[in-house]
Amino acid sequence: MPRVVVAQISDVHMPALDDRPHPESDPRGNFRAALGHANQRVSGVLVTGDLAGKAGTDAEYDAFERALDAATVPVWLVPGNHDNSAKMQRRFNLPSRGGLCDYTVELEGLRLVVLDTSRPGREDGVVDSAQAEWLEALLDDEQPALIAMHHPCIELGGPGLATIRLDNESITRLKSVVAGKRVHAVVSGHAHMTVFAEFAGTRAIVCPSSAYEFGFEDGRFSYQLGEAQYLEHSWNLDGSGFLTRVITVAPELWRAMPANG
Repeated sequence: MPRVVVAQISDVHMPALDDRPHPESDPRGNFRAALGHANQRVSGVLVTGDLAGKAGTDAEYDAFERALDAATVPVWLVPGNHDNSAKMQRRFNLPSRGGLCDYTVELEGLRLVVLDTSRPGREDGVVDSAQAEWLEALLDDEQPALIAMHHPCIELGGPGLATIRLDNESITRLKSVVAGKRVHAVVSGHAHMTVFAEFAGTRAIVCPSSAYEFGFEDGRFSYQLGEAQYLEHSWNLDGSGFLTRVITVAPELWRAMPANG
């Protein structure tokens, strides 16, 4: 049966052309590799925030836009905590609802709902009451939906990760809206790690960063050089059979299976 396939790339952290990212990391090259690989496989690409390396500057968005020129499929953008949502809306001609980058995309068999959870000057995210009401009106028991945002809707660990998610009130608000609705998943980024969890009767899926991975080494918040990774979401044309797969773009690691398997 034919399937719809969409890529999710997250936390690009594109540096300005004259800026240096974390030592030895290559966010620019990784994003180009992930985007180039996804172009050959999917009908659209979702980028869940932190397009910009640090502060949503024009120079960072100039560099991101240059890399994005390679896209041959539609690309849907979501603001992150390192982005400037208003600037993104202007530069990339994104929909705006009450000043927030909230919008929907009607795909074959599924409705993609983008929520702008960014809040200027803060790392944690928010879904306010107006957004919750708007989202509730879009969800029902029959039309499958995929909700996309930058901040995870689940707790990811101890106090050191408390700001890498929605605030508690927003999580409670989102749970009440999503519960009982036909939502295949709530997908996000921000954490620079891959996480799958149950949330309000559906899935919470956190996409890895295409730039670098976060974690704790000897109790210290650390990063390691990231692979060019993204998630591949797919479903049947009638919206059933939702699947998510982690894709690592490393063709040099593949080997042909021997004939006798």
